[in-house]
Amino acid sequence: MSKSQHSTNREVAQAMRAMAKRTGENAPSVRGSRLMLAQVTAVLTGGKVEVDGDMDVKRLANYTPAVNDLVVLGDFGNGNWIVFGKVAS
Repeated sequence: MSKSQHSTNREVAQAMRAMAKRTGENAPSVRGSRLMLAQVTAVLTGGKVEVDGDMDVKRLANYTPAVNDLVVLGDFGNGNWIVFGKVAS
């Protein structure tokens, strides 16, 4: 017995939704990743700094933080944040 046109259309639609989901999971523009500026408000242990007085964020190993540094903060859109380093003055 052959499939109905409606059944085929549903399968194609499901495959397209799955493909869009996979594409969105890997696309920064869909996930909402972005770069922004923040100010270091505290230097913490364990490779972390506090930025803007409300977030504890990991930093790159080559960045030596100091309070009041203006830094580039990255949001990967999947819950991960990182301080890349200080902005030159």
